[in-house]
Amino acid sequence: MPISRGVRAALALVLVGSAVVASAPEMGEMSMCSTMSFGSISMTCYDSEGRRDTELEAAIRARALNPAQARAAGCEPISWDGESPEPEVTAEPLVTDEPTPTFSPRALDPAVTARVDRAWDGIERWLGAHASATLRRLRNPAQPQDIARWEHYQQTRLPDGLYASLLRHDGADGNFGAGFQLPFSHGLASLDSFTSLRAYNCRDLVMEGPPEAADPESGAWHGSLLPFAATGYGQELFVDPRTGRVGEKEYGRNLRYDGPMGWPSYLALLEALASSLESGTALRERYPSVTAGCELRWNEEPADALPGGCAGAPRPSPTPSPSPTPVPQELTPAQARASGCRPARRRPAVRPVDPAVAARVNAAWRRIERWLAARAPVSNRTLYGPATPVQIARAEAAMGMRFPDDLRASLLRHNGARYWGGFGPAPFYEFMSVKALRADWKMLCGIVLGGPEEMAGFWWDGHLLPFATAIDGGNLFIDTRTGKTGEYFNETGLRFDGDVVWPSYLALLRATADSLETGRPIRGWRPVVRKGELDWKQAR
Repeated sequence: MPISRGVRAALALVLVGSAVVASAPEMGEMSMCSTMSFGSISMTCYDSEGRRDTELEAAIRARALNPAQARAAGCEPISWDGESPEPEVTAEPLVTDEPTPTFSPRALDPAVTARVDRAWDGIERWLGAHASATLRRLRNPAQPQDIARWEHYQQTRLPDGLYASLLRHDGADGNFGAGFQLPFSHGLASLDSFTSLRAYNCRDLVMEGPPEAADPESGAWHGSLLPFAATGYGQELFVDPRTGRVGEKEYGRNLRYDGPMGWPSYLALLEALASSLESGTALRERYPSVTAGCELRWNEEPADALPGGCAGAPRPSPTPSPSPTPVPQELTPAQARASGCRPARRRPAVRPVDPAVAARVNAAWRRIERWLAARAPVSNRTLYGPATPVQIARAEAAMGMRFPDDLRASLLRHNGARYWGGFGPAPFYEFMSVKALRADWKMLCGIVLGGPEEMAGFWWDGHLLPFATAIDGGNLFIDTRTGKTGEYFNETGLRFDGDVVWPSYLALLRATADSLETGRPIRGWRPVVRKGELDWKQAR
């Protein structure tokens, strides 16, 4: 199973530092290990027969960097379960009776600041005229004191260009690649995300070794580097603070500065971005375009014309609240019912599927099955047999909704796919069984019913029907009120716009079949096969 989102947490609401690592080839291709971190790391490995693989566990521990090697790489050491942990070094001050320290922002090169501001002026003008949805995703400025605090505790001096850019916009809202998108789907990160991206990369480096991989020039990673943009799928852009150069990192590969998104500096990238938008010319062989939802994207070919009706203003500046923020309240009974998470009781009823819809769904599946059987037999074997009409009817009754006919017809052909490594939509989803989607809906609704009222409709909604899981706290869903698809992720809630939206489940299924048969990308992801298993590779 390929590694999916590189920076996404694995549990809803509570990040416990979980990860999954594939076994070393010499230890067996099918072995799998899971790790859990609660201060120290607990790891368990199993072979393809489900037996505990202690030899692989020992090999991975032996391969990891020791504390001295980790610190030399600019990273925090790790301690394994059962070992005496290293003395903890806190990245933030301990709570004491001493006065809270203050941090004074440093002076920036005024020429650099002026150039950053000019670049952002041009970017914002273009977004306001052509892609206002992206303009509104840009976050308000980072506070100078917060940047100074970050530099102090991270023991890192940000390049002036990046520092000045944060004073203009502290990244963008939305999942990486869906907020403010740079070419090749890199999304601009916030200052807080710099820390988490850096920590994840350091954890991978320390876990996987060897010491020679800790080379900021051509190794796997180094703790001194500053990630400032990410796709969310294991690819990142970073600045080397020693030289100011912008480089690229991709999971499983060495760092590079000569790739399509390598730049002499962050400022050079920002100025080139502004120039590309204003002139409509390519930026590293990618042309600016705008989606129907008024979002900036980058394509291999220039757009014939940008959609109209996408002009708009930026997000409003924050204003101080005149009174303390009220304590969030739990849902009232009426709000719980309105959320869709507390449906009225009803008896299961088997309903016929529209024959025309069933015919179109089965036609799409026959195309997918033929391709999988011929090209990706391992993935083909992960598909389950059909669900029964009674199973679907019981789930509909328990969830208080009517499943769309296209999803019901699909479940009546394949009741999802195997959990972990199963077939599903690009780029990393797996189709869910009736039992799995019902359990996921129940779990998410349970959190909504027990949480503050603000979660309903923003974090999850009971009218949504999950049908594909990413196994990392995310899913694709169908909005049963409209039939359209969307995406949920536990750290950011619901997304009803952008590349995750399809007019129907059937539209997604057909597009998947088209991509498999033609090899053309589907929303930026191209099908590839490795050892009989389908994977989706980002199109470049």
